[in-house]
Amino acid sequence: MTTIKQVSVTTPAHVSNLGKYLDDERVVLKGSQHLVNEENWAREMEATRRAYGHDSPARAGQASAYLFHQVLAFNPDECSVNGGKMTPEKCMAYAREWVEKRYPNQEAIWVLHQERCKADASERFAVHIAINRTDLETGRRYNDGRSKNAKVERANAVRDMDREWGLKEVRANERNSRVHARQPTRAEKEMAARGVRSDKQYLREAVAASIREVGADPSEKPAARFASALEAKGVKVRLAKEGDDLTYERRSTGFRANGVTLGRGYSKAAVTAALEKSVGLEVRITRKGIDALSDLSHQAMDDC
Repeated sequence: MTTIKQVSVTTPAHVSNLGKYLDDERVVLKGSQHLVNEENWAREMEATRRAYGHDSPARAGQASAYLFHQVLAFNPDECSVNGGKMTPEKCMAYAREWVEKRYPNQEAIWVLHQERCKADASERFAVHIAINRTDLETGRRYNDGRSKNAKVERANAVRDMDREWGLKEVRANERNSRVHARQPTRAEKEMAARGVRSDKQYLREAVAASIREVGADPSEKPAARFASALEAKGVKVRLAKEGDDLTYERRSTGFRANGVTLGRGYSKAAVTAALEKSVGLEVRITRKGIDALSDLSHQAMDDC
């Protein structure tokens, strides 16, 4: 399972910063296409754009891309640093195939970084690609169409390649990596910076606290007591419709989220494992154990 991102490089300053980024000490491996000397890639691409008149916007006053910066980020589970099959060499081979299929007439440079997430200390491989704007065959500026449509088309192309390479497919609303936790959204980060606790964060804290409370009294019916502990915090929990995840609802706001949406540690499987570790007993989360409490009448609860 690989994700693809693209940013248009539209200013000389951005071109310069990208050049420094792709040539710094983080580079593990490097590859290129249609370049005489890949160590001199930035100057060669600049000379090509100048020769074809692509070193300035096509129309006065209009922004124009000099380069395209793409990132192929591989699923941490599938990277060899975490026991997966994608070694640095295989990641680079994947990137070469991607460039040769999609941009056969473009000058391109790609480098592999081993990236580390500060939030959960997970590591993965990512290949950063710089693609020159000039099509060497037609002499025209490369244009991949409307931004939204192009984004979808690139994602579909990566999905097709992943199938060929035997990699996992990205699935919406599911945890796609056991190594890498779901990260806070930009909105959540902004709220945290203002000292505001989001509904998602409230649910996460309520779940963690309820698991601890159940562990403090390792008696029978841990699933029911987990639901009861959440009720005391103003949170209703029930099995999702398919029965393979949990759904949490904060009563005071009506906000609802599935466990996989909250991130690692809040799904049905993760909560089951945490409860079993906490009480030292086998735990089965069923509708009888969880949803029965959701039907009980209760008073409105104030929560912070």
